[in-house]
Amino acid sequence: MGKDVVYAVIAIIGIVVGALAFTYQPGVEVRTKTEVISTTVTESPVTTTRQPVTVTGTTPIGQQPTPSIKISYNEQLAQKGVQLFKELACNACHTVKGAGIEVGGNIGPDLSKTLLGNVGVEKGTAGGPIMLEYFEKNGLTNPAANLDKAAQLVAKFLTEGDKDLAPTMFTQTEAFKKTYGDKWATEYVPALVEMFKMALARSQS
Repeated sequence: MGKDVVYAVIAIIGIVVGALAFTYQPGVEVRTKTEVISTTVTESPVTTTRQPVTVTGTTPIGQQPTPSIKISYNEQLAQKGVQLFKELACNACHTVKGAGIEVGGNIGPDLSKTLLGNVGVEKGTAGGPIMLEYFEKNGLTNPAANLDKAAQLVAKFLTEGDKDLAPTMFTQTEAFKKTYGDKWATEYVPALVEMFKMALARSQS
């Protein structure tokens, strides 16, 4: 019996071992493959087009551009105005380049565009574009559109002056009237205004 048991045990062990051997599988190496996918994003270039800007000219602050206008003047009387302007020593402070008076003082502005109000700032006073303010004060907002009225107002300015807007010129005008009497308004002022007409006409060419 003892042998039978032993044989039985051995048989059982053999069966178990055989079964294990039959179901056994060696370890499988599992490898994970990682693929890197490169993605290229192509963007269309963006082109910005700016419209060209053309600058046709500049005008100093406080002044108006000179419009293309027609103006007539008496050449002989205008030349007399140039002579009187120098005799009165006005060129000690001003130039009138449009009338050929290019050498003079720089205390006051060039008076070539007086009829348009473009005479800049009277230096030494509170100042401002004095003639333009004077025109507006007397109801003329666009002197280029009414040069006859502008000329009349320039004559009035030279005859009466304006103590508030141009105290320096007012004092000078009073001195001229005392010196030349009635001739100041009847001879000097008309010739000077005609000179301003000529200066404006020539400054456009």
